[in-house]
Amino acid sequence: METLKRLQQLFKRFPGIGERQAMRFAYFLATADEAYVRDLTEQISALRKNVHRCSRCFALSEKILEGLCPVCSDPAKDKTLLLVVEKDADRDRFMQSRTYSGTYFVLGGLAPAIEKDANQHIRLDQLAKLVEAESQKNLKEVILALSATPDGDRTEALVLVRLEQIADKKFTVSMLGKGLSTGTEIEYSDSETLSSALKSRTHN
Repeated sequence: METLKRLQQLFKRFPGIGERQAMRFAYFLATADEAYVRDLTEQISALRKNVHRCSRCFALSEKILEGLCPVCSDPAKDKTLLLVVEKDADRDRFMQSRTYSGTYFVLGGLAPAIEKDANQHIRLDQLAKLVEAESQKNLKEVILALSATPDGDRTEALVLVRLEQIADKKFTVSMLGKGLSTGTEIEYSDSETLSSALKSRTHN
């Protein structure tokens, strides 16, 4: 039972997975056929070996070329726009919706409203460095596309303050407009909602 308990603890670390679900996962693997378990183990190993983060936007990708993901290295992307999202799933949602033609930056999380140190939760320094460098080239607008939650609101405020500190600003900062209701997460929004939120974005 120690092995099952250990697996349960590992599964509980998955986003949105509670104790009961984690234990069901553990019991499932204990009774699953050997071929399935072997394939799962191999794919986890392949994931760690083949999937890496882009050095520019920090998104996960299997197709990293000279440190860049396909989006960042695509000359057809609108380099005047930078969409800042919480996580990879949010970036994927925008890409699937085909409502946006610019580039991205993955913050890596949100800054909890009850904690003071934001840097341990989000890539604030990396974002500021990227924006400062690219605003000297062709970056014209930074769009904050964060979930309409208390943590999302706090993160948005922190990012705004940090971007305001960049000297010789040559870009504007905007936020998603109407379309996202309070409590909505980007990952679970449909294409029409994302399109509406982008089109009606407001500038700071």
